[in-house]
Amino acid sequence: MEIHHITIRAIAQATESEDRVKTALSLFLPDNDIEIISSEGHFGNPITIFQSSITGRKCRRFIDFLKTSLHGKDMGLLKNQITERVDEQCALHIRFDKQAAYEGIVQLATTPDTIAARIKIKAYPARREIAIKVAETLF
Repeated sequence: MEIHHITIRAIAQATESEDRVKTALSLFLPDNDIEIISSEGHFGNPITIFQSSITGRKCRRFIDFLKTSLHGKDMGLLKNQITERVDEQCALHIRFDKQAAYEGIVQLATTPDTIAARIKIKAYPARREIAIKVAETLF
């Protein structure tokens, strides 16, 4: 597998239902435990962070799920933006629409209300250019 691990997270603002955010995140994590972290926002408002890590064979299942769930337009956009989405630490970043996920739809985010996935790519040697090539083969 070309992936070390995947971290996926969503934030529930004080005005949001934590259950709805957890339901939206569960679309991507059908059998993973979700860690819940209570924190404070920039202006002192309470926020809850939901996150989970995916390792091993579940990484392949996550990628396969994305490949079958993202609509053609979003999949094309993702493929075209691979270069911009891979950072210097060889991680591929994808943000999904949190409201769409709550409704069971996998869709790339167009607003700041997101579920963020960080996919750590195996690249030897660990260089961004190599990680980009590996990420392109995933999709």
